[in-house]
Amino acid sequence: MSACRKEKSLEALNTDFHCGYAPYSTGSSFTYQYTNSSGDTSQYTLLVKGDTTINGHQYSILNDGYVDQFIRCNNGSYFLYEKGISLEDYEVEGGDRLFLHDDYGEGATWNDTVSVTISGLAQKGLLQYHILGQQITHTVLGKEYKNVIVVRQDAAVLVGESAYPAGTIATYYYALGIGYVETISATDTIRLMNYSIR
Repeated sequence: MSACRKEKSLEALNTDFHCGYAPYSTGSSFTYQYTNSSGDTSQYTLLVKGDTTINGHQYSILNDGYVDQFIRCNNGSYFLYEKGISLEDYEVEGGDRLFLHDDYGEGATWNDTVSVTISGLAQKGLLQYHILGQQITHTVLGKEYKNVIVVRQDAAVLVGESAYPAGTIATYYYALGIGYVETISATDTIRLMNYSIR
């Protein structure tokens, strides 16, 4: 952050934050605490292994020791690339999931769709995103994070032109210069314990 940016108001700063919520440079690591509904906890670390190109777009590769995640940012819009799944009775179309806009204000919403085929029947899921907080201060495991964006993700099933709500998936917290710091859902929580950005 340059000194001139610090002198600007939060409103002006907001437009300068583009892609600051995914600082996934190679060698960076993020350790999380996972807690299930029974209160059992475990830990895992996301390591940024490098980058790759998918469909002409460059993604950072984050690995939890088992599975790679692919994340990219384009002018303040953040995408998670999900590979397609093809099983005997279940198929999910792969593609980008737009999970965050860093320049959307509190109260803003956007939608994304997912195409699924179950036992030969094509269905379309609707992912609905709501900005609950923008540039707030949020504490995770005793550590205070500033410039946090809060996003709630809901799900619905599309039938024709009608959407039938399926409930809230989770609420996510993203901190400027760090990325994803917390997830709260009905079944579990994930909280950032420590991180190292290279």
